[in-house]
Amino acid sequence: MSYLLLPRLRIRAANALAGNVAITPAQLMACVLFGHNLGLKTGCRPQRVAIVHHDAQLLGEYGSDGFYDFHPQQRRGATFIDNVDYSSKNPHALSLQPTASCHLTLSLLFEVQGSINVQRIESFLLTARIAGGNIDSHGKIEAENDLDDLHLPKGFWLIERSDLLQSEGSPVDALVAAIGRRPAKTETTGAQAGDVPPPLPESWLAASVLGYAMTTPFETRAGARQTDRGETPLHAFCEPLLGLVQYVSTRDYGQRPIPWWEHSWLQDDVFVIRQSQAVPQTISPSISSL
Repeated sequence: MSYLLLPRLRIRAANALAGNVAITPAQLMACVLFGHNLGLKTGCRPQRVAIVHHDAQLLGEYGSDGFYDFHPQQRRGATFIDNVDYSSKNPHALSLQPTASCHLTLSLLFEVQGSINVQRIESFLLTARIAGGNIDSHGKIEAENDLDDLHLPKGFWLIERSDLLQSEGSPVDALVAAIGRRPAKTETTGAQAGDVPPPLPESWLAASVLGYAMTTPFETRAGARQTDRGETPLHAFCEPLLGLVQYVSTRDYGQRPIPWWEHSWLQDDVFVIRQSQAVPQTISPSISSL
């Protein structure tokens, strides 16, 4: 295996909606599928990705109540086309679809099977997008055969915390309760070499799309996006599956295994991403459909 580090990707106006119920800069699904696109366009074969968060700026305005009174920027078209994009209620206004966007700075670490062509990757990044956002700049790309040879930047690992949704009752209620819980200090004792690492510290939690459940069969549909080769893939409508992730600083994360994310099919109509190595205090996904 080889390792590819894309440090400090500055992403402009990325999607911040998680389904129709949450606004979050934790765009894990977009990062995993970005790796899939990276492989298609550059010839390498990314297997897994780990995500380091550096910064996020939600685009919008805050009201008098501060952080919890947030009004995301909305966008609408600048011209009318054959009257089909007018509002159904106001014949003089364009229709509007609710959106939420953010600027992001992330570092992506990929485990890659096969060779890595850094020049092709640099060319790919000129026009690539993550969560619909443009990649305005990035640090020096690194490719090595050994993880220890990479210069991993400091930041916050994105860690799966679906274990917090395992309480009895509705997983939706558990998700809301986990996000709204008050931080509590974790009492830890000094760990000796070879001991199990202490529990993860209390830190920021966020909802994130960790999968999709198909609501229709896969079939050929008019209007589906084509591949670069002009082929029309099978299409299905789906519903997002929300899970829970935690931002853990690289310092507090310590010597635990790299928190890799990878995609898989739980069954023929359920696609998910999950952490391939369980981090202490985490288990495999229990995902809520919202």
